[in-house]
Amino acid sequence: MENNLQHQESNTQRPAMLTVLCILTFIGSGLSAFANLLLFFYYEPIKKIFESGQVDFKEGSLEMESFKLLMGITPDFFLFQGILYLISLFGAIMMWNLNKTGFHLYAVAQILLLIIFEFYITGAPFPLIPLLFSIIFILLYFRNLRFMK
Repeated sequence: MENNLQHQESNTQRPAMLTVLCILTFIGSGLSAFANLLLFFYYEPIKKIFESGQVDFKEGSLEMESFKLLMGITPDFFLFQGILYLISLFGAIMMWNLNKTGFHLYAVAQILLLIIFEFYITGAPFPLIPLLFSIIFILLYFRNLRFMK
């Protein structure tokens, strides 16, 4: 009987919804981690190029204002975000392997991402869209917890 139970546990299939969520997280968190860590390591050269006027923005354009906001943030913001996105990615990898701990890592990382955004970028509008995406993904992952060990 014990052998039959072990055989049954090893045949646990990952639900299609969990597979889709994990793949989307691999893409989103993976690219975000890469971009944030790249910005952290190349922050000073990018800032120098921007300040030298080598980047051609129309004065007052949305791109210029966004870049000014980006360059007004300290580099450690990008490091923290990169690390949190890596934790989120690691959590998704764990959930891909049906490990329940991955859900907790993912959820905490997503919550901390929203908090550090508000901490570092005080003048920016509230991140409603990222908040909604985080809530939706956390709830959808939560619905799949019963398939994880």
